[in-house]
Amino acid sequence: MSKLETDEMLLRQRIAANMAHYRKLHNMTQSELAEQISYSDKSVSKWERAEGVPDIYVLTVLAGLFNVSVNDLISENAPLPPPVEVNLNKNRVIILLMSVGLAWLAATVTYTALQVFAPTLDWAWYSFIIAIPVTFIISVVFTSLWWGLKFRFAAVSALIWSVCATIYVLFPLTNVDLVFAIGAVLQVLVALWFIFMKQLKKMRRDLFSRSDGRRRA
Repeated sequence: MSKLETDEMLLRQRIAANMAHYRKLHNMTQSELAEQISYSDKSVSKWERAEGVPDIYVLTVLAGLFNVSVNDLISENAPLPPPVEVNLNKNRVIILLMSVGLAWLAATVTYTALQVFAPTLDWAWYSFIIAIPVTFIISVVFTSLWWGLKFRFAAVSALIWSVCATIYVLFPLTNVDLVFAIGAVLQVLVALWFIFMKQLKKMRRDLFSRSDGRRRA
């Protein structure tokens, strides 16, 4: 084995060990990590078995996810990330729930204020109806920031139908139920968009696998 081949093997083993180390430190499974970086769990497993090397883009994404530098991922003695990041995914869920809770707190305060200062109004409870699509708007924002396509698809779909339901309840006009037909069309478009994005990511993974195979050859 030449020195170049030996160095490449050592680099693969070093990256594999560091990836597994930081993944476990962040309480993530291989599937969860794969979802975060939009790759398959097979790719993550291959990298952690030192059977391949992530490209520089993936290393950059991993470094940001683990709150370390790219050099930390390829060095032999990578330093530990700050303890605050250990339960990163759990903290993100808590932040999402707190944000949703604030939306419902605002709805409750609005309802209470209307009941106290304008008790004759019979639409004060609308504040809770409006809070439903607001909840899913918040979900779309945070899933786009932190989670994969499946979560984003679920959040966007829920937003579409909650907006349709809100319009149906708040505006009892003639043929207002046709808003659900619009919702159905939007749902199809969203599904097609996410299928396209999934296929695009698959094509990118396949391209990476082929280029990785050529490097190893």
